[in-house]
Order: sequence, then C-alpha cells, then structure tokens
Amino acid sequence: MKNIQQTYTIAATPVEVWRALTEPKIIERWSDASAKFVPQAGMDYSLWDGSIVGKIVEVVPNKKLAQTWKPNDWTIENSIVTFTLTPTDDGTLVELLHENVEEFDYEGTTEGWDVYYLGAIKRMFEMQAKKPRNAKPGNTKSTKQTKAAKGKIETKKKKTMAKKKVVAKKVAKKATKKK
Repeated sequence: MKNIQQTYTIAATPVEVWRALTEPKIIERWSDASAKFVPQAGMDYSLWDGSIVGKIVEVVPNKKLAQTWKPNDWTIENSIVTFTLTPTDDGTLVELLHENVEEFDYEGTTEGWDVYYLGAIKRMFEMQAKKPRNAKPGNTKSTKQTKAAKGKIETKKKKTMAKKKVVAKKVAKKATKKK
C-alpha cells in the first residue's frame, strides 16, 4: 500500500484549524455535505453524507488528530489519516500523513486532499480573511459589495459541487473498470 504526505500552511490559528477538522458545522461549511464527528478516541465518524467513515484513533486537541479512513468503495480496513498542526508566523502548518491508501484510488485520493479537504479548509480561511471587517451597518456601498461577494461565493460553491460530482463519477467509473 502507498502513503500520501502533504503539507499546507493555513492562514488561521491551530485552534481555528482544529475546529475546521473536528466540528461538524464547520466541516459542513467547507465540504458542502453532512458530517458526524466527535473528536474523542474510539468514536465513529462520517463525512460527505456517509461516503467516508472511520474511527477516531488519537486526539491531542489543537495539535494532532489520527483517524481510520474508509471510503465506500475501498476494500482495505487499515488506512490511517494523521493531521499534525504546528503554529507558524503565517498561521498553522498542517502535515498530512495518509497511510495505506487503496492502490486503485491513490491518484484520486492525493488530489482529493488538495481539492476537497485541506485545500478546501485553506480556501475557506482565505475567503474569511478577504471579507470586509469595517463595514458599517446601513452603509449601502458595503451592503451591496457584501451581497455581490455572497453571490460570487454561491456561484463558486455551485461550480465546485458540480466539479466534485464529475470527479466522483470518474473515480467510481475507474474503480468499476479495474474490478
């Protein structure tokens, strides 16, 4: 089995990144899908409306999270994902180690971490940083700009969801062909 190692610098504190990894409401914000997650060793979790499931293996709040990883179409049971968070001057360094990745899905999983998981968390914080912080209530210009920005974000979300569906179909098609 192959392993995936990736690093990300996310413009947020380790506490904020931890919350994005472990709080269902925030997970649902960056993933656009339902999540069940209790950051406690031994607890079951599910992501993307149940298409990814597993158990929490290790929890060191704001520093380290390890969990098993089992997509619906994988046959292996011993895939482990570990996130290690380290504070930096620019925010948080997130080191990802994904051990025992299913061979047929190695490329898709590698891309998935960047596009749909840690990359999505990073983009979420970048978008939050761009929001106007000094908008005064009743300021028409600020309100119009905010509404326009929200419209752009919604359009982007719709396009992202459409791309996710296309990628998921391609991955499923490849998996079916290889079986």
